[in-house]
Amino acid sequence: MRNCSFYGVFVLLLSIQSVRAQQILPDSSYVRSYRELLNVSTGLQTNNVEFLVSYPANKLRFELVPRETLQQFILLQYRWINFRYSLTPGYLNPDRSLRTGASKRSSFELAFVLGDVDVTLGRQVAEGYFVRNTRDFEPGWKPGDAYLQLNTLRSRIYSLQLGYNTNKKFSDVGMVSGKSKQLKAAASFMPSFQMNLIDFTDASTQPRTGIQYGDHHTDLVVLLPVSGALVWAKDWSVAAAAGPVVGMNWLRSRSYDTALQTINTAGSYFSAGYYLKGGISYTRNRWYAGINAYYQKYAAGDRSERTSRIFYGAEFYIGTRLKAPGFLAKLL
Repeated sequence: MRNCSFYGVFVLLLSIQSVRAQQILPDSSYVRSYRELLNVSTGLQTNNVEFLVSYPANKLRFELVPRETLQQFILLQYRWINFRYSLTPGYLNPDRSLRTGASKRSSFELAFVLGDVDVTLGRQVAEGYFVRNTRDFEPGWKPGDAYLQLNTLRSRIYSLQLGYNTNKKFSDVGMVSGKSKQLKAAASFMPSFQMNLIDFTDASTQPRTGIQYGDHHTDLVVLLPVSGALVWAKDWSVAAAAGPVVGMNWLRSRSYDTALQTINTAGSYFSAGYYLKGGISYTRNRWYAGINAYYQKYAAGDRSERTSRIFYGAEFYIGTRLKAPGFLAKLL
């Protein structure tokens, strides 16, 4: 019933008295902005974070993965603010708990613009992981068998990203939504700063000497992608971005001493990796749709332990533009 009401709200918005989309004069001959209209879109998305933990000296490697889920979302964009809400319906996510274990997850994202800087705040919580490379630990394991499961392992990720578009002829928001439209081919260098606060805890861990029961990572990284867009048939465009990721990781681990008191150990490491993003969009004056995906990986550590983070996701969206309500125009 909840999922029906989700789409009901969207259909209701589309059935409101028809409003002819009033085009805002283009920022240039390259980009047309629709920021003064309320952009409403919905679709399907998946976002996931994986952790690869390796111990080179012992030749051990763990690929820790939460169960991937498909979510429905609604995205509202107006002027300088973007708000996204998502939910995870059961009919899109069949029960695979016997193979991968039970997983719980929630996420939230808020994005807005401060001057020429794009700001994105996010929170993601996942509880319940499985070991994707179970075959390395159980020689008789075969596809279709149950994975090794860590049902009480929990991660919490708080993120902040600040991005800057160096070429206003390129539409960064048009790459992933209908808030603007790319009119001509263009490219841009788009550096961004990203901070990820990552907490790992396991509620099932019993106090024992030497047992590690929690990790906290502070990742500060800089993304240095070059982005570009090609336009064809007037309303279609394809865009892509790629570049290196460099930064620092600060790790704090918690374990128990012989008196079962908490011991905190800390270290700092250089991190490096890469970032990829791409999408195809169709944009008219009133309607728009598109598909986009991203993949980001970076690793930090030393010869005794090394951890890689992999952030990835994809989405399909369809949306329309409406005249913003008077109270919203006054508020923002």
